[in-house]
Amino acid sequence: METVSVFDDMEIISICQREGFMSDAKPLRADARRNREAILIAARDVFDNGEELRFDDFAARADVGVGTLYRHFPTREALAVAVYQGEVQALCERARDSTLPPADALASFLRNFAEYLIRHGALARTLAALVDPAVQRDGGNELEETVADLMARAVSQGAIRDDAMPGAVMVVLHGLGSAIGRADWELESKAAVELLIRGLEPAE
Repeated sequence: METVSVFDDMEIISICQREGFMSDAKPLRADARRNREAILIAARDVFDNGEELRFDDFAARADVGVGTLYRHFPTREALAVAVYQGEVQALCERARDSTLPPADALASFLRNFAEYLIRHGALARTLAALVDPAVQRDGGNELEETVADLMARAVSQGAIRDDAMPGAVMVVLHGLGSAIGRADWELESKAAVELLIRGLEPAE
């Protein structure tokens, strides 16, 4: 079974570059690209650790000048958006690139999503607070498109029930994030995903 719960920093940076999240109107010079990558990696670490940091101090964490930070990301919110888009793209691309059979790829994505929230709860909460709701809706749509694609592949092979709705799956995934404060949240989140996976199985 393929399980991936932690995404490598350089994997996320590579995805961001490929999808255009880290590009300006014209291609960045190699040194500017390295600075931008360093800022994103540093910011992700800060957000993931739940640190309270002045925006200017992100420059020192990335070992770049304050002017360089502001050229790439004029605000904390702009920086958070870039990190958020990289996280969503990494989750979706890993699912789309899976070589597992369709039903197993879907189950792996659902388990990885829960594991991601468990391991990166502080990052998820910080991004939810900083990123504009419209951007989060776009991210949610991208996640739902990925779920719908995985489900369609599985349905075509008779591996999951054909009346299951991607939106219903998304309601469960959104519910995991909204229940973080519960005492047994980690255990319950994993159990909820397993119930979801079993509920998707075709009737015998």
